[in-house]
Amino acid sequence: MTETTTERRPLTKRQREVYDFIVQHRADYGYSPTVQAVCRKFDFKSKNGAMSHLLPLRAKGWIRWEPRCSRTMLPVEADA
Repeated sequence: MTETTTERRPLTKRQREVYDFIVQHRADYGYSPTVQAVCRKFDFKSKNGAMSHLLPLRAKGWIRWEPRCSRTMLPVEADA
């Protein structure tokens, strides 16, 4: 599977907050947050609430992750 480098699409304010949380969590702890941790941080009532922000981040090219695997959310490097 080959990833192509394209210009990332802009984020909404809330998507930027979620993205920044992922980046900061990795910097602080050395691993990615879980979807549940995103829920707690942003007071989402369900994982679906978190996913409604995470899926667009992935679609816009800001993060990637392995489906059904915990703690695999990775920020995509801008110069990758």
